[in-house]
Amino acid sequence: MKGRKTLIIALAAAVMVVSTAAAAVAHSRSNRTVIGAPNNVRMVAPKDGDVRWILPGVRKLDPAIFGTPSTGALRTDLIPEDMRAVDGDVYTTPGPTPFSDNSASIEGHARVKVKDVTSVSGTTTQDKINAKFEFTSPDGSIEYTVVVKNALPEIPDHENFGGVGVNALQHGGTGIGTPLMPQLMAFVAFWGPADLYVNGELQNGGEGRQRFVHFMLSERVRSSVDDGYTLAFDDQVDPEGTLQAHLILPPVALTATGPTGNPVPTGFILPNGAEQPFLHIMYDTVKVSR
Repeated sequence: MKGRKTLIIALAAAVMVVSTAAAAVAHSRSNRTVIGAPNNVRMVAPKDGDVRWILPGVRKLDPAIFGTPSTGALRTDLIPEDMRAVDGDVYTTPGPTPFSDNSASIEGHARVKVKDVTSVSGTTTQDKINAKFEFTSPDGSIEYTVVVKNALPEIPDHENFGGVGVNALQHGGTGIGTPLMPQLMAFVAFWGPADLYVNGELQNGGEGRQRFVHFMLSERVRSSVDDGYTLAFDDQVDPEGTLQAHLILPPVALTATGPTGNPVPTGFILPNGAEQPFLHIMYDTVKVSR
């Protein structure tokens, strides 16, 4: 039980790196809007497209950002040295994360419609989200539906552009999002409360709760399936490749008093007998319109 709790906390920490300063500054800027607002974007991932389920696994840390055991640790502000493991001359995460190179093919489709009006996080937002994601478990025995109808005006760990951001650099060393992902251009990104249905039953983690969800439509950050579907380092991100859509539900529930650690009730049992406590789904076939 203790080991499972530690895994859940580690997964949550990998996705949500706490930085209250960003949220505090955001309150004074919450009335700003983007140029040319509203900025509307639609994305569809068709039923016959390529969809991948990301399994837990260790994430290697980019030597260009984090250094190596032989040259010394870098950017310990992003990932402290005592939160790293060593694999040869490469730093890795000490345990499994939602950002591994392990994946499985699944069936699924999605539709996303966003309106970007508010430029920075704050107490209110004019940003809008209308999104629905449907997919199966790797063995095909479980069907999932994730519905997002509202934007979170702010989150406690970093700037979130009022809930919806268009054309913004994220991840890597930017301080926006987990540094376990490479720095990328997110052509669309949103953060919101979601309703999760597992085999048709609402599974939000308790009364009055919703799941925390993050979505991105980005330049390509994973190799082809034939090349292992590996997650890139910064210098391997492919701005000329096909776009990829990322849906992640970390082990975090949204409550009236704020976000709290809470495993996603996926019902999907891993080979070690544990239930996978997060969802990370990749849509590799997408169509975008404005």
